[in-house]
Amino acid sequence: MSTRAGHDPRLVISIILVTMAMGMLDAISLLHLKIFAGYMTATVLLMAVHIATSESVVLSGFEAIGLYLLGALTGGRLVRRDRTVRLAVGDVLLVMGTIVGLTALEWAAQPPGCTYITLGLLAFAMGLQTSATRHAKVADMSLPAATMLLHGLAHNSTFAGGTNPGTWRRLAAISSLFVGAVIGTLTSSHSISLAIAIAAGTILTAGALLHVREHKLLAHLDRITVH
Repeated sequence: MSTRAGHDPRLVISIILVTMAMGMLDAISLLHLKIFAGYMTATVLLMAVHIATSESVVLSGFEAIGLYLLGALTGGRLVRRDRTVRLAVGDVLLVMGTIVGLTALEWAAQPPGCTYITLGLLAFAMGLQTSATRHAKVADMSLPAATMLLHGLAHNSTFAGGTNPGTWRRLAAISSLFVGAVIGTLTSSHSISLAIAIAAGTILTAGALLHVREHKLLAHLDRITVH
């Protein structure tokens, strides 16, 4: 089933769920690991600032970028298998959710080097996530970032001479990113492992949604996505 724009409604909903999880995880990583595990633009900028101010987050930045790239390489391999787009994306999200879930257990166990292990696992998982969302090819949603979503709202609005395509989809993604960051911030202030586990559950739900067989109830998803 597709929307009038050609987007699979379940892919759109899954990506919105993943965007919420990314809001959680980037808030957690910034607050408690002092670097972004998934938002690489901000990671590069933070590294530059820390180099200029002689602070020690640079090594964490290199670790995050390296493991993110490794995750992206792995994700690129996974999505290029002989699978439908829906199932290929679902497979990657299930793998990613499992890794994030294991990260929650790892943080709870607090092994030596826990912070670096957590950062590496989350960065790898987010590299996988980007491969999945890029493969889905939903407009403005290849990355869980607000910049393109906000730009799309303005650029395609009637005030700019457009026809407002995808407005509700973009608003839903921006809202989910914001809500996810709030949830990640508040929950991690009490339990970091619980906050990571909630993000993992959200990602696993998104992946499972893409593997569920067609059902009349799922037809209602077409009303949620917009052209």
